[in-house]
Amino acid sequence: MKRQAKRTADIKERIIEAFWRVAREHGSPVPVARLREAAGLPKAAFDTACIELAREGRVYMAPHDHAGRLSDAERDRLVADGSTFYCSFSLRGLSCWRRQPDGTWAPDQAA
Repeated sequence: MKRQAKRTADIKERIIEAFWRVAREHGSPVPVARLREAAGLPKAAFDTACIELAREGRVYMAPHDHAGRLSDAERDRLVADGSTFYCSFSLRGLSCWRRQPDGTWAPDQAA
């Protein structure tokens, strides 16, 4: 049980680290498909960890407003919890991002 908890914690940290890499390059929120690719995780492990992070209140994932209109392949790129499909991922408390002089993105400290 402890080994599984450690593995889950490691996956969550890997996702957060990948978020920072992608967000610095593209801003936030980050599309979940891009985040999964950056984290290099299989879909099932990624989805489970993202859903846990959201339930813990550490992140916000935006629900897709018309997932039913997407193809199966398009829906497969989203995070799914059984009833909702999520399309983007952001850390709670970092709502305002600004492009920096070097072209990267960073949270606005004044926000």
